Amino acid sequence: MNHASHSMPEVATRAGTLRGRVENGVAVFRGIPYAAPPVGELRFEPPRDHAGWSGVRDALADGPIAPQGRSRLAHIMGDFDRPQGEDCLTLTLWTPKADASARPVMVWLHGGAYSSGAGSLPWYAGDRFAANGDVVFVSVNYRLGALGFLYLPGISEGNMGLLDQMQALRWVRENIAAFGGDPDNVTVVGQSAGGGSIAAMMTMPQAQGLFHRAILQSPGMGRPSRGAAEAAELGARYAHFVGVEPGDETALKQVPVAKLLSAQGELARSLQGFAVLSLPFSPVRDGRVIEANIIERLQAGAGAHVDVMVGTTREEMAAFHCVDQAVLNADEAAATQVFERICGAGYSDYYDEFRRMRAVPSPAAMLGDLTTDQVFRMGSLRLAEGQAKAGRPAYVYQFDWQSPAPGFKSCHCLEIPFVFNNRDNWRDSPMLKGADETEFQGLANAMHHAWIAFARGGDPNHGGLPRWAPYDLARRATMRFDTVIGTVNDLAGLSYRLPWPAI
Repeated sequence: MNHASHSMPEVATRAGTLRGRVENGVAVFRGIPYAAPPVGELRFEPPRDHAGWSGVRDALADGPIAPQGRSRLAHIMGDFDRPQGEDCLTLTLWTPKADASARPVMVWLHGGAYSSGAGSLPWYAGDRFAANGDVVFVSVNYRLGALGFLYLPGISEGNMGLLDQMQALRWVRENIAAFGGDPDNVTVVGQSAGGGSIAAMMTMPQAQGLFHRAILQSPGMGRPSRGAAEAAELGARYAHFVGVEPGDETALKQVPVAKLLSAQGELARSLQGFAVLSLPFSPVRDGRVIEANIIERLQAGAGAHVDVMVGTTREEMAAFHCVDQAVLNADEAAATQVFERICGAGYSDYYDEFRRMRAVPSPAAMLGDLTTDQVFRMGSLRLAEGQAKAGRPAYVYQFDWQSPAPGFKSCHCLEIPFVFNNRDNWRDSPMLKGADETEFQGLANAMHHAWIAFARGGDPNHGGLPRWAPYDLARRATMRFDTVIGTVNDLAGLSYRLPWPAI
């Protein structure tokens, strides 16, 4: 390591030397390549090691983000416009100092339904974690959409974005010590698709040893990963939308990115349905990278080698339903059809149970509660149950704070600004418009330092938080984050509610 200057530190990695910049007392390295550019013949191929460089490479600017269309949650989170390109496999890294201090490491995997987002967005800046927690924070860009998750045997074996994440974690294991981090104390943190990716990796033998703790925020584990046959059929439909003739799928290697993205939009629209959260591209149970049902594996204790913290927001689906006129205007007949689809023959009992839990049991509110449970909450609790049965602590939370914006409620993604504790980076976010700044900061401090404490030692408790007990099958302790913070036993009501339907 060569500190060329205090303001422009230089760090030697296995691929070559990087030059960063100190910003507000934290050293930042941007656009760090962790794999070879997946371009040309490497499109749809697993990530390869980067060839490296000679001399000193400036790590002062973000690289391109993965090719993508507009986020379907821009109305909630806000919009962003960043240069895009297939050469997107880069990291952003924040460290208090590139020395030999062996600090805890946190690695962030962003959400976005496996089709949008980027770790290099200012929303996910890790400078507050580095400054407040004395940790090294790394945020990952990985391939998205068809480029990351198309499954079409002979052309793309699927799960490329997941393999990118594992490649990034291998880079961390091999290089983080030079940045002041401890490769034997790595916590991977992911929200939505990022959390779902962590869940998948927890079941994968090839991922063991790459991280030691996991924080899963709103992982969409209620949507089972597609099997190979279904994914291949979807891949063939995608090739049709691109305009590739059957038997000439190799042409996908040369199709312009703009055409790939346009076809993604067509495929997504073809999958839309009433009160259905469809994903055109996502991890695939291919029998090789992902061997079996992720939820079943985790519930059986497949993740017991990892310390776990997991949670959801109270009304995840409000983020999607608040602009869905079909849901907002649904009548009881339409709602009961969804209950029948999800809950089976005894759906009327479930409908009545959900009705009693709502002060104003409109069909839209009940659909939101049902699908929040289906897509997000129940899978998270199954993971916690699997950990408890294996004798490992799991810390469960529920984020109940309500957005001041009408209709947003405690929606998907709302907890992220509090976790990162970087309010200024979210000034244009519609979901925080009108938030009480003092209230925001108090809740952010509690959550931010809980995430840091967990990364440091596997226990989120700290001096600014009421006692948070691990989840077990007797008490089901759940930390509720709201204007009043505290642990509630069995917040989901699993001890008295109807058993969640196994469909």
